[in-house]
Amino acid sequence: MLGPEWLNDRVWHIGFNRLAEVNEQLVRGREDIYFGFEFDINALKKLPDYAVRYYIRTLAAHRDALRGSFNFYRALDTTLAQNVERQKAGLLTMPILAIGGAASVGEGVGETMNTVAHNVQSLVIPDCGHWVAEEAPEEMLAALTTFLAPDRDRG
Repeated sequence: MLGPEWLNDRVWHIGFNRLAEVNEQLVRGREDIYFGFEFDINALKKLPDYAVRYYIRTLAAHRDALRGSFNFYRALDTTLAQNVERQKAGLLTMPILAIGGAASVGEGVGETMNTVAHNVQSLVIPDCGHWVAEEAPEEMLAALTTFLAPDRDRG
């Protein structure tokens, strides 16, 4: 639970987001402070202001949007139990593209997916943090285009 400051700054939100309701009470009306920090601290390259404003505006627009963003974390116990049950059925057979930012979890995405799937293609995007689509949109689009090409070409 205790780690170096740089790590704490990047992962403290996981426990906070799982709280039953006080997190919503603390964040509601202050979404710009909370999510602004999260978007900033986990990025290697600063995200465009228009993108951050859009995400924050969306999360602040309706109380269910904020609640839903926290519910993803609140459901982790259930999700983990479901994943254990799914793994008992065997590894996934469909192709998987695992993308990680080098300044974030990097190879960890591919390593994790290799534990649950047979056909994993892994890509680590250099000079990129947690927000891969926002920090490296061209690289992300190129990876997705290449990965999906066989299906597109089959019609």
